[in-house]
Amino acid sequence: MRQALRTRGRRPSLLTTFALVSLLPVALLGFGLSQYLEHQVRGRAYADARQSAVLVATALQTQLTPYQFKYGLGQSDLIALDRTIGGLKASGVSGVKLWDPRGRVLYADDRASIGHRYGPSPRLRQALGGKVAAGMSSGDATDGWSGRTYEVVVPLRFGTGGRILGALELYLPYTPLSAAIAHDVRTTYALIGSGLLLLWLSIFRLVAGASRKLRRQAEENERLALHDHLTGLPNRSLFLDRVDHALRGSARTGGGVAVLLMDLDRFKEVNDTLGHHCGDLMLKELARRLSAVVRPTDTVARLGGDEFALLIPDVVQPDAGILLAERISRALQDPFVIDGLPLEAEASVGIALYPVHGEDVETLLQRADVAMYVAKETKTHYAVYDADVDNYRPERLMLVGELRRAIENRELVLHYQPKATLVDGTVRGVEALVRWQHPERGLVQPDVFIPVAEHTGLIRPLTRFVVEEALKQCRRWREQGFDLTVAVNVAMRNILDEEFPNELERMLEKHGLDPGVLELELTETSVLADPPRAKEILQRLRDTGVSLAVDDFGTGYASLAYLSELPVDEIKIDRSFVMAMDREEQQARIVRSTIDLGRNLCLSVVAEGVESAEVWESLVELGCDSAQGYFLARPLPPDELTPWLADRLPRRDLTAEVA
Repeated sequence: MRQALRTRGRRPSLLTTFALVSLLPVALLGFGLSQYLEHQVRGRAYADARQSAVLVATALQTQLTPYQFKYGLGQSDLIALDRTIGGLKASGVSGVKLWDPRGRVLYADDRASIGHRYGPSPRLRQALGGKVAAGMSSGDATDGWSGRTYEVVVPLRFGTGGRILGALELYLPYTPLSAAIAHDVRTTYALIGSGLLLLWLSIFRLVAGASRKLRRQAEENERLALHDHLTGLPNRSLFLDRVDHALRGSARTGGGVAVLLMDLDRFKEVNDTLGHHCGDLMLKELARRLSAVVRPTDTVARLGGDEFALLIPDVVQPDAGILLAERISRALQDPFVIDGLPLEAEASVGIALYPVHGEDVETLLQRADVAMYVAKETKTHYAVYDADVDNYRPERLMLVGELRRAIENRELVLHYQPKATLVDGTVRGVEALVRWQHPERGLVQPDVFIPVAEHTGLIRPLTRFVVEEALKQCRRWREQGFDLTVAVNVAMRNILDEEFPNELERMLEKHGLDPGVLELELTETSVLADPPRAKEILQRLRDTGVSLAVDDFGTGYASLAYLSELPVDEIKIDRSFVMAMDREEQQARIVRSTIDLGRNLCLSVVAEGVESAEVWESLVELGCDSAQGYFLARPLPPDELTPWLADRLPRRDLTAEVA
């Protein structure tokens, strides 16, 4: 399709085709009509000539008698006929002959022919048979005239019975007859030609009007097919075509191309709160602002929803994409005034460059999309593609199949990191951390395969596996007398899965454990994808009896007001703040504020990443409840953690319980 957009052939237009095609049948029709009417004109002229001859014969019959045809004409008869024939010649008759039934000339304006007998001509025989005969004839000296003439032979009838006693042969000059025919034919041609021309012009005008209308409609349909109906910007098809064209041009010139993808942050809130009408007005204004910050050679397109794309062909500066992204950010600084209501807007922009990040349209768009979501997650407004954060790279996608097999074959293992109360160091629970010892890749870090699982749908079976294994191990420890809780990390897809609470209940029942032994840890950002739905499912989880904790607290973007509404029991301070609190006052203030916040919200506070006695003591002084980190213990497999627990934890008296 894209190639066809640029290489459309220069075929004749519909109007030109019609003009050429319709002219031929009109010309053929005109020729046919002209030939027919010319034949009619000639026939009418000849009929008029024959009628004139009949009238002359009728007039002469009054001067002739059967006796004269039998015995011949006397001198007085000849003189009388000469006078009559002279008058006929004055009116244009070239010659006259009278024939008797035997083929003898009774009279002729050429007296030398009188009395001669000639073999009857076909026309004379036809006339003596009672029919008028006519045809072209060439006069010669013997006839007394020369040149082409029109010969008419008329039978002469006498008496009441109409007996034929002879024939009148009349010669009419062809030149005036031909001139009359030619005049009539020319007139006929002119009338036919003018009429057909007017008819053709009328039809041509109608077709021309229809053609213009169809052309405008086709152009409009093409525009609609290649442009967004709301904003008037190029749509995805036209944008892909222009990117492809720019890439082929850059491949020849050695230049660069920048592709940018962007969408509005929290645009869904505008639609949900103010309605789609306001959302549409906002998109139209955004399209106007984007068009104002690009060059005439650049392209701004709307791909759908609130997603826009920009193309910079012939990139000269390596940072051209960044400069455009900054112009976009500045263009969005002024509020959008929609129906009198000012609305703030921010956008996330992802940038991919040819040939650095990809050499075809699909790759560049996919990598610009990855960069856009990095910008959205990091709140940096824009980001250039970075392969290190691309979960869709081929080498990472290869992990998908291997991870699926690892989950199905239960090749993953769990390590557990203890969590202790700060005041007395008593271990109250452990956090389950999944590990993957790949047979070829070695130890694959969770931050590599867990994002792959989250983006491919494997997070559900992975979470199910981790919870199942953690509950199984928790059951073993409790059977050994260790009263521990176990914490499991859950992802955004889990807390938006309406079936997840039911699955947890079934697994707890399967292992015969009280729901209170299980703690689910979730991040701030995981609840922001769909806050109402997340809150509903979290409440269902809380109602089952499991406890909920906000992990990596302080690194997300959820408001404190929203967090205060979540049914959570605990917040965990992110290790990045805890590990630096003894060196950086800013980090220490964040830790202190978080502990105070937890106390005010009646939430338990856990510090992650405690690696020194100094930090441990500082947390005790600040009133933090619990801690976990390398200072207490590294994550350990169950067979190593069990003896470690035995050295530090009192066991329940299992014999007393049995008794």
